[in-house]
Amino acid sequence: MTISTSTIAPWDLSETERLLENPAVRLLRSPNGAFTLTFLHRAFKEHHAISVPESHLRARLENFLEEARALAPSSYPQTASDYLAIWCGDGQLLLKKLYSGQVEEPVFELTSGAERAMQWIEDLQAKPFVGAESRLELILRNLEEIVLFSTSDVENRIAALQEQKAHIQAQIDAMLSSNTAEAYTPVQLTERFANALELARGLTGDFRQLEENFKGVARSLAESHAQPGAQKGRMVGQLLDTHAAIKESPQGQSFYAFWNLLSSPQRQQRWRELTRRAYRIDAIDSTLRSNKLLDRLTSLLLVEGERVVRSNERMAATLRRALESAASGEDQRLRELIREIQQAAIVSRSEPPSEDEFFELTGPPAVFASFSRSFWQPDATGSLTDEFSFASDSVLDWSIVDRFKNLADLNLKRLREKIHDCLATSDSILLSEILRRFPVTDGALEVIGYLVIATQDDTHYVAKDQFTTIRVVDGAQGATWRAPEILFARAG
Repeated sequence: MTISTSTIAPWDLSETERLLENPAVRLLRSPNGAFTLTFLHRAFKEHHAISVPESHLRARLENFLEEARALAPSSYPQTASDYLAIWCGDGQLLLKKLYSGQVEEPVFELTSGAERAMQWIEDLQAKPFVGAESRLELILRNLEEIVLFSTSDVENRIAALQEQKAHIQAQIDAMLSSNTAEAYTPVQLTERFANALELARGLTGDFRQLEENFKGVARSLAESHAQPGAQKGRMVGQLLDTHAAIKESPQGQSFYAFWNLLSSPQRQQRWRELTRRAYRIDAIDSTLRSNKLLDRLTSLLLVEGERVVRSNERMAATLRRALESAASGEDQRLRELIREIQQAAIVSRSEPPSEDEFFELTGPPAVFASFSRSFWQPDATGSLTDEFSFASDSVLDWSIVDRFKNLADLNLKRLREKIHDCLATSDSILLSEILRRFPVTDGALEVIGYLVIATQDDTHYVAKDQFTTIRVVDGAQGATWRAPEILFARAG
């Protein structure tokens, strides 16, 4: 999932020193590094667990401490609770202790630093062989896809597909004529299965780093509102820009494409079928088949993907709190200025200023007189007393009239209920996210209804320079609309 476009550059001494302070490096240099890595790998990786309840993790650590002290009686003097607290502290940053209303006790999760350190150790372990042929095939296949899909030229694409078609037909003809099909050797099968395990292991670790990136964005938002002069419109714009930037960045595009792929029921069914058949192939090394990571990968990644989506929701909630605190701070400052003016007026009440001009305004004051207002006029209404008449060269398109009569009712109550359902699980949500959960069914009028609701309630915000693309289906026709992005927030 992590995409890097950097090239190999000369190492900088200060940058290298900074990288050596990474929690993963500090863990490897720690005197208790072997003890810590072994236990964390047993508790999380061997069980393919993303989170472990505190009581379970503490019990496992107590048993592991007894095992370690039997080998080195004078070592590891601290208790299991002490070690868990140390690993969660700022000095090591190896575990995260999380509290949730859904469980009765806190749970522990690995940090990206612990994940990376364990990946390094696993990479150092001796491998029975290095799969060169399958990796070269993978590189060639990726290069072919890059060249094929780098252009939208129809003729080049059709020519490439025709070439693939001819190659496939040649294989079919060869099998029909010989009545045999070439199969991979056990070495080739084992090599490809090992590569699949390696990619899966790296993928789960990359998602931890992706989650850390989302949290970094949320922290930057929280810090931006604390700066002097932070304005509501600028902060909302920053949130919307951040949403767009995350989705349009290389890592964001990869994640959301992955999420759509993983969320497909057909893909999940296909994955389960392929993994079940692969684990039953006896020609694959039995040691590799004992690793059930591929069998559990979809469930693990669904959990990780949901965690990333929740990071987006937390980012929106952070903005909501920023707006509330900023608004309350501006009100408080305004009250303080009014009190200062009142106090100054009370002090100078006994000795008012002697100068005629003791106060200056920037620019001329705006003069308003009551008689400058226009008189009230009743609304212009009318009624038809005769049939429609048109100029001789005008033609009435009755299909447009029928479409106008068939416009759906603007049911704001139903739209408010949809917004309320979305805000039941998060403090705020964007219009684009609501429309993904509740696709448009009543055409563009339904989108206009959301805009009406947003302008009627001060808790919501309509961006003036941020837009979202909406696919509106009207009968058999479809159209793409650009609508202002809206941030719906929970009241109070």
